[in-house]
Amino acid sequence: MITKAFATIFILLTTMTTKAQFVIKGRVTDAKNGDPLPFATIGIKGKNIGSQANFDGVFIIRAKELGDSLYVSSVGYKTRVKALNKKVADQTIDFQLASEAKSLSEVYVYSGENPAFKILRKLRENSDKNDRKRLSAYEYNSYSKVELDVDNISEKFKEKKVMKQIQGAISKFEKIAGEDGKAVVPTFIAETVSKFYYRESPSRRKELVLKNNIKGVGVKEGGFVSQLVGGNLFANYNFYNNYVAFLGKDITSPIGENWKGSYQWYLSDTTDIDGHICYGIEFDPKNDKDLVFSGKAYIDTTSFALVQIDATVGKEANINFIDKVKISQELTETPEGAWLPAKTRFLIDIAEISKNSAGMLLKMYISNRDFLVNQPKPLSFYDIPVEISDDSKEPDPKFWEQARHEPFSAQDVLASKLIDTVRNVPIVKTYVEIAELITSGYKRFDGLEIGPYLYSVAFNRIEGLRFRMGFRTNAAFSKRLVLKGFAGIGTRDLKMKYSGEVNYILSRRHWTVAGVRHTYDLERIGLTSELIGDNKIFYAFTRWGVFSGAFYRRENETFIKTEPTKGLTFSASLIQRNFDPLFDFKYRTNPEMGQLSPSRDYYDDTFLTIEARFAKNETYIMDGNERVTLETKRVPVVTLTYQKGLKGFLNGDFDYHKFTAKVFQTFRLGTLGRSSYLLTAGYTPSKLPAPLLYPHLGNQTIFFNRAAFNTMHYFEFVSDKFVSFQYNHNFEGLLFNRIPAIRQLKWRLLATVNVLVGSQSNENQQVMDDTMSSSNLPHSSNLHESRFNFSSLNPNIPFVEVGYGLDNIFKIFRLQAFHRLTYLDHLSPSGKIPDMFTIKGSIHFSF
Repeated sequence: MITKAFATIFILLTTMTTKAQFVIKGRVTDAKNGDPLPFATIGIKGKNIGSQANFDGVFIIRAKELGDSLYVSSVGYKTRVKALNKKVADQTIDFQLASEAKSLSEVYVYSGENPAFKILRKLRENSDKNDRKRLSAYEYNSYSKVELDVDNISEKFKEKKVMKQIQGAISKFEKIAGEDGKAVVPTFIAETVSKFYYRESPSRRKELVLKNNIKGVGVKEGGFVSQLVGGNLFANYNFYNNYVAFLGKDITSPIGENWKGSYQWYLSDTTDIDGHICYGIEFDPKNDKDLVFSGKAYIDTTSFALVQIDATVGKEANINFIDKVKISQELTETPEGAWLPAKTRFLIDIAEISKNSAGMLLKMYISNRDFLVNQPKPLSFYDIPVEISDDSKEPDPKFWEQARHEPFSAQDVLASKLIDTVRNVPIVKTYVEIAELITSGYKRFDGLEIGPYLYSVAFNRIEGLRFRMGFRTNAAFSKRLVLKGFAGIGTRDLKMKYSGEVNYILSRRHWTVAGVRHTYDLERIGLTSELIGDNKIFYAFTRWGVFSGAFYRRENETFIKTEPTKGLTFSASLIQRNFDPLFDFKYRTNPEMGQLSPSRDYYDDTFLTIEARFAKNETYIMDGNERVTLETKRVPVVTLTYQKGLKGFLNGDFDYHKFTAKVFQTFRLGTLGRSSYLLTAGYTPSKLPAPLLYPHLGNQTIFFNRAAFNTMHYFEFVSDKFVSFQYNHNFEGLLFNRIPAIRQLKWRLLATVNVLVGSQSNENQQVMDDTMSSSNLPHSSNLHESRFNFSSLNPNIPFVEVGYGLDNIFKIFRLQAFHRLTYLDHLSPSGKIPDMFTIKGSIHFSF
C-alpha cells in the first residue's frame, strides 16, 4: 500500500510538472528573402532560459515559467522581441529579422592574446585529420532544391503590366511572408535527387542525377538545366581551403591560412551541437571592401573541427550586382575522422538595377546523407562530370513527398502554384524570349536556332553593307546529328558567301564528334577565325571599316575530335583551301633562282592538322549538343599542334611542317589578386609564302583583346619561329579598396605585359622579296589595294608593349592604356607608323 501511495504521488507530481511546462516553437527567417537563419539565439527575456535555431531556422524552448517576452538575435541582424502569453502552454512564434551592419562598439579588449587565436591555431593544426581532402574518396546521396525569386518589388514596379496580371498571386505571398517579412515572387524552382562521387587523387568528381522536378518561367526542361540544379558540383564548398570560389571570385576563407591577416575574431560562447560541445567564434573583415566574409563559426572543443559555419559577404565587398552572398554549412563526422557537408544553404541576393526595378534571389538548399568513404571508383567512371538518368523526369508528387529530406514548406507549395500562373502570362513569355535572344545570340525554335545576330550586319570597303544570317540545329532536332550554316551577301561586291556544316556526335561519354564543312567567305590577313578563336565580339567588329588585306577563301574540311580520357582531347582535320587576294600579292615558287624565279599571285593549300589538348580538372556540362567548359582549376591548359602540308593532294601547292605549342593558366597570387598568362611558341622549317607562316595578331579596333598585341597592326609582323608571352594581372580591390576617396567606386587596377620574340629565315624572306610591285596584277579580277608589306622581327629585339588600366568602371566598362616600347619607327603593312600609345575599351559583365 505504501509503495502504491508513493507511486500515485510520483505520477501526480510528474503530471503537474508536465502541465506546468511551457513549450515555445517557431522559425527564424530573413525578413527580406524568407531564407532560414541557422544558429540564431533565442531566449526568454529576464530568464536564463534559451535555445538555438537549428540549420533550418527552427527552434523549440521548454520552460517551467515564462517571462514577458521572447527575443531573437543573430549575427548581422537586428535583435527582435515579441510578447509572450503566459496563459498559453504551447505557443508558436515566428521571427523575421532585418539585416543591419554589425556594430563592434561593445567589444572589450584585454591584455594578452585574443582567446580566439589559440582555438583557430588548433583548428589549422588539426585540419589534416578533419579536412575531407584526407579521404581517398567519398560518395553520398543528395537532395537539392534551387529557387529563383523576384524580390524588392516596389510599388511602382507593381504597376507594370506584367505585375498587374499576377497581382492576386503576389498578395498570397505577402500574407505568407509574415508580419515583418517582404513578399518575393518565385520564377523558378527545381528539385533534384542525385548521387555524388568524389575521388581525391587524381581529383575527379561526378554527379549522377537520378530524378529531377523542374518548373520555371521560360525554362525548357532539358539536360542543361538538369545539370545546373544538381548543386553538389557547384556549391560543394570547403572552408578549409584558403579561398572559397564564387562566380569567378576567390573569397578568403575565414579558417584558411590567412585567417589572422584578413579577419577580426571574437570568442562569443560555447554550445552543444548534436552532441559536440563547440566554441562559437564570430568573425568580421578587417576591410569590408575586400573579398571576405562576416559571420560565425562553431568549432568542436575536442577535435577542433569545423562543425557549422554561417558566412556572409555584404554589398560593401568589391563584387558587382550583388547585395549579399550567404553560405551556411553543417558538417558531419565520418568514422575515419574527416568531416563532410551534411547540409548547405546558399543564397545570392542580386541587387536592383534601378530604384524602380526589382531584385533577384537565388537560393539553394543541399542535404546529403548515407556517406560512404575511401572506396574510389575506377577513373573511367568519372569521365562525365554530370550525367542525367534516362528516366530522370519524375512527375509523381508522391515520389517527391518521400524523396525530400525536408518536407515542402507552405511557401514552397505556393511558389510552385504561382510559377504555373506566371509562366502562362503572354507578356512574360515575350520578356523571356527577348532575354534568351540577348544572352545566347540565337532565336530558338523547336529543333532550330537562328543567329547569331551579332554577325547579321557589317559595313566595310570591300562588301559595302554586308548582311548575314545563320542557323544551327539543337537537341530537339537530333541528339546526334548537328547541322550548321550561314548565307550572306554584300551590296558592293554582290558575291554570295556561305557555309554548311554537318556534325555527328559519336559518343557523349568520351565526347567524340566527326564532321564536314564547306565555306566560302571574305577574310582578312591576320584576322581569320582560327587566329581570333572564340572572341566573337572582336571578330564581328573586325569586319567593319577599311578591310585591308582582304582575300576570298574557299575551304573544305573533314574533322574528328575525341576525349579518350578526362582532360585529354585529340583532334585531327584534313583541310583544303585557296587564297584569292584582293591586293597586290606575289610569291616566288622557286626562291633559289632569285629574280629569275617564276611567281604566282594565289595558291591552294591542303594540310593535315593533329592536335592534343590537356586540361586537368576541367569541368564542363552539356547544353543540348554543345559542350560548355566551366573551369580549369589552377593548372595549365596545354595545347600541342602539328600541321603537315600535302603537296599534290587536292591541288595542294606546298609540302611543309608546322609545330605550335600553347600554355594558358589562370591562378591566384594570394591577396595580390589574380593573374593569367598565355605562352605560345611556333616553328616551321619549311619555305612558305608569308600568309602561311605565323602572323601575330594585332588590334586596330577600339576594343581590348586579351590574345592580341594591342599596339600592333594587323599582320604587321610574320615569323617562321617565335615565342610570345602575354601576362595579365587584376589587382582586384587590393589598392583602390584602401583609398577612402574612391573605395566606394569598386574600381580594379589592371596590368599587362606582352612580349614577342620572332624571326624569319633568309629562305622565307626570299620567297617574298622584290615580288611586290604595282605591275603585278593579282589573280582576282577585283583589285582593291596596290601594296601590302610583310615584315619580320629582328631576332635580337623583342616586340614589347605594356598596359595598365581600370576595370569595373560603372561595373561594366574596362579602359586600358598600352605603350609600345620597341619598333617605334616600324611601318605597318599599309605603310603607316603605328600608334605608340593607344587606349582600348571593352564592355563586360563580371561579378
